[in-house]
Amino acid sequence: MMHNVVRHLIFPVTLVASLLAAREIMAEGAAPEAVILIWFGLMPLVALLERLLPRHPDWNRSHHDLLTDMIYFPTNLVVAGSLTALWGGLHLVLATELQRAVGHPVWPSAWPLPLQILLACAAAELFAYGSHRWMHENAFLWRFHSIHHSSKRVYWLNGIRAHPGEHVFRGFISSMPLAILGAPPEVLAYWMVFSRVGGLFQHANIDFALGPFAWIFSIGELHRWHHSALRVEADHNYGDTFIFWDTLFRTRYLPREIEAPHDVGIAGLEAFPNGWWQQQLAPFRYSEIESESLSLERPGAVESRTEGRGG
Repeated sequence: MMHNVVRHLIFPVTLVASLLAAREIMAEGAAPEAVILIWFGLMPLVALLERLLPRHPDWNRSHHDLLTDMIYFPTNLVVAGSLTALWGGLHLVLATELQRAVGHPVWPSAWPLPLQILLACAAAELFAYGSHRWMHENAFLWRFHSIHHSSKRVYWLNGIRAHPGEHVFRGFISSMPLAILGAPPEVLAYWMVFSRVGGLFQHANIDFALGPFAWIFSIGELHRWHHSALRVEADHNYGDTFIFWDTLFRTRYLPREIEAPHDVGIAGLEAFPNGWWQQQLAPFRYSEIESESLSLERPGAVESRTEGRGG
């Protein structure tokens, strides 16, 4: 009984505590950007919970991927930070032109703060959803996004696994709406808390339950389905943090009759490299990787599961 209660409370309690911490940080006069410290502070907690309450115990062991993901962490922080500065300048120009055309500030600053945060989450998620879905449906873009799906397990650290090409593409699109609309720093800070906490729990190998929150957030079981080795299952649940755009566009996938797959990765692409540098080259030699994979077989449950089962 108590175990089940804990499973249902882990995520909402962590999220609420993080939002309250963000409010206190800004109330003390710190810059809104300082809320990123909450994300760094939660990392060891999530890593510990993976050990105490693992969804799949074997996912807590390295699958020849730990070093690769450890390299991705600092390198992608640098890449993302550099691109944020680059895109920020371009978005500022676009925001200035939009305000000049409209004749007044676009962002509804007079709205109550909770409504502004809701608008920020909805707008940012729409563009994140669109760019993510496009990377699945466009063969060229998939070459870059496949790096993120190449891992044979889902755990907190590989949430940041992404090719720089994906950062260039998705970073520009995802950051566009809030920058151009002129969302104030306080609103951006609260949106960042939702995004960062959701991102950690999206990939966390923690046996937690969403309950009714499965209609709000795209994390946990929903995202494990997104990492299914079968593309017919993986091409769903595109939301970065929230699931409402998936619900609206009918790409939400959470079948109740079976659990999310333990077999993750990319079926039929067994020759995909594990090393960081080899993965940087993978989009440019994708056809070669496909050819090499044809000579390899990977028997298992993923081949026998019924494809296309909806939910």
